[in-house]
Amino acid sequence: MSTVRKPITPRPPRRREKVLVILQEQCKQCGLCVEFCPKNVLCLDMSKYNRKGYHPVDACDIDACVNCEFCERICPDMAIFLADREEAREAYEAGALEEGTRIPEFEGEKSKKEAE
Repeated sequence: MSTVRKPITPRPPRRREKVLVILQEQCKQCGLCVEFCPKNVLCLDMSKYNRKGYHPVDACDIDACVNCEFCERICPDMAIFLADREEAREAYEAGALEEGTRIPEFEGEKSKKEAE
């Protein structure tokens, strides 16, 4: 038995395979997804209303999302879910999203590109 240990090698950054999709027009402001998110990714957007008159959920810290799917499982209105990254990117770039549908991860990339 050797007393020499193997060197520690850093792991590459983990890439999320899925992206968060929020259907703000379906949200009824129940707050369950906000309450049960273990990383505090979600919050209610108190600055706007959807067609039903509720404050919809929004992503406050999308970089903290770990794709745990708690929000998807707890939402009674199916207003929030995780989608395959490539399929969501195709729909986002083609403009095939319904009104009030947000993919915060892609919107963050878009604003970074515009700032440069």
